[in-house]
Amino acid sequence: MRTQKLSVSHIKRMFICLFILGCTSLLQAKEHVCEKTITISAANDWPPYSYKENSVFKGLDIEIIELLLQDVNICWNYVTLPSSSRAFSEFKKDHVDLIFAASYTSNRRGFAEFSVAYRTEIMQLFSHISQQPLQKSPEGRLPLALNNAIVAINRGSVYGPAFSHFQAQCTDCVIELSESIDRFELIKHKRVNFAVEDLLSGAYLIKNNTQLSHSVRATHITVHSNPVHYMLRPGMFSEKKLREFNLAIINNKSRIETLTNQYKARLTTKKYLNN
Repeated sequence: MRTQKLSVSHIKRMFICLFILGCTSLLQAKEHVCEKTITISAANDWPPYSYKENSVFKGLDIEIIELLLQDVNICWNYVTLPSSSRAFSEFKKDHVDLIFAASYTSNRRGFAEFSVAYRTEIMQLFSHISQQPLQKSPEGRLPLALNNAIVAINRGSVYGPAFSHFQAQCTDCVIELSESIDRFELIKHKRVNFAVEDLLSGAYLIKNNTQLSHSVRATHITVHSNPVHYMLRPGMFSEKKLREFNLAIINNKSRIETLTNQYKARLTTKKYLNN
């Protein structure tokens, strides 16, 4: 009987030791995964890149950044701000650590670090469905049809040198509006001739809005094709960690391209294109 009691006692001690070791391993694993936690500015209404569904952030840029941060053992929190200008303001105050889909400019480089590019942003020309097909122009030039046309754009976006020249030559030809839906509404009612939108954002709006799907289309004219980066708060990453993060982008290039092509295939069918 004594031997049996000792065996039960040993078994109990073994279970206790295993439980403690298991908890310790889980805590160490969690600490390893969450080397640090960063704050990411994420829009809750910018499909298909970043949006909320049942209180969960989803979208192409959400999938990409989560893939990369998991690779470098960084955890994250999302914060939603009312506008990109507010996001930049909070970024400068060190309240935001990372902004995705950022175009590199010398001005922004003055207050931010940039990752290597992780995808390409395509700014496409959209028109009313009744618009006659546009003739392509030589590379680096916009179609002649834009001469004296009214074009709606997003305030603060980067559209490249050709469009900057067009805007400088005809300041009254460009209308700046913050919301894509407002720009497309102007096309629908023929109050502007064109709008310049991110190709996937525009295609998503058209696909998911019955009225727009019968009045607005993407043309085959690409206004600007631009590599986008992550804007990183200076000092957020050590030099070593920044190299790891950039290497994660490079190593996951094929996975990022696959994700991007999946979204593009779902949205840019002939039904939503003019030509």
